[in-house]
Amino acid sequence: MNRIVLITGAAVRIGSSIAEALARAGWDVIVHAHRSAPQAQDLCVRLARFGGQAWRVSGDLLADDGPAAVFGAALACAGHVDALVNNASQFTRQPLTEATSADFDRFWRINTLAPVRLTQLLAAHLAGRHAAGCAVNLLDQRIAQPHGGDIPYLLSKKALEAFTLSAALELAPALRVNAVAPGAVLQPASPAAAEPAGAFPVNTRPTAAQVAEAVRYLLEAEAVTGQILYVDGGQHLSSLTP
Repeated sequence: MNRIVLITGAAVRIGSSIAEALARAGWDVIVHAHRSAPQAQDLCVRLARFGGQAWRVSGDLLADDGPAAVFGAALACAGHVDALVNNASQFTRQPLTEATSADFDRFWRINTLAPVRLTQLLAAHLAGRHAAGCAVNLLDQRIAQPHGGDIPYLLSKKALEAFTLSAALELAPALRVNAVAPGAVLQPASPAAAEPAGAFPVNTRPTAAQVAEAVRYLLEAEAVTGQILYVDGGQHLSSLTP
């Protein structure tokens, strides 16, 4: 029986690359999407060609009951879940002087609270099955060298970093918790998020496929927990110009 993974925000961009990498590796994939339902359905068709199963679930992770609804829908489709990839995220550059309480709340809910709640739900689900599993959170290389211009977003990812390390300790041995911190991989979907890519010490810009392979490694590395794997061409080692 194939292992089953739920991937949030999986319909497009890095999420779809993660889904394809895992399907190729023999995972069955639950594709979550909120506003990208057509793309999610097309992705499920592509994933099925690798020989496994793929299901599409929808849901707004910003809503109070969003994470529970998404996890419940995943169980309804697949019967059980073995692993979780918290990929769904929002990013915009925003000066601190212009940030409102609503801005901080929005980033917190989608980038931090939703992964936390989904991880809690997975832990409870695994305990009920007397099974073991893994969660992988998508962070950002900028957590290593904070700089101005995107503090609401940065705080949400720093909080997710702290959760990754703490949850890895508290939820072991049944649930391993790790993270991947990508660098500048793709052009932003929104012009409001555009910024200079920064320096790559190894002169190689990471690809979505490389991020996906890092996620796959962490999901399958049974002796690894509490780790943050940077896939950024060394960006986190260099000072970035705001």
